[in-house]
Amino acid sequence: MIVEFFDYGDGFSKGPLDYLLGKKRNRCNAKLLTGSEREVAELIDISPYEKKYTCGCLSFSENDLSEEARKKIMAEFEKCLFPGMDQSQYRVLWIEHKDKLNKKTGEKRLELNFLIPNLEVNTGKRLQPFYHEVDLPRVDLFKKLVN
Repeated sequence: MIVEFFDYGDGFSKGPLDYLLGKKRNRCNAKLLTGSEREVAELIDISPYEKKYTCGCLSFSENDLSEEARKKIMAEFEKCLFPGMDQSQYRVLWIEHKDKLNKKTGEKRLELNFLIPNLEVNTGKRLQPFYHEVDLPRVDLFKKLVN
């Protein structure tokens, strides 16, 4: 598994949602796994902060994982990004993609994409789920444990 954080985050929700789900929400091989598209979009769009969202993906060489394994990995990743926080304080939209090819096998590979509003839900304060210099060692350890 590879963990990748995308450089985007300063626009409205339309950009990342159009990429993740398709402009008409009909992207082939894309599936909404958890979270509310509407709620995440609203939180991103009302954010007064410059960086409104964090997005990225967990990319696997495998073409599929069991539903149980996916849920466990997503939950553990959230614990990694939000240590000490309760799930009521943040929102994550998880979207599965299966349209990229594994160059070694030629088979489609699994990506679990995440979109996180950079807003603490209860207070409206800025939330930064990933700060490279501080959080990278913890995310690398998560990746090693999963692998």
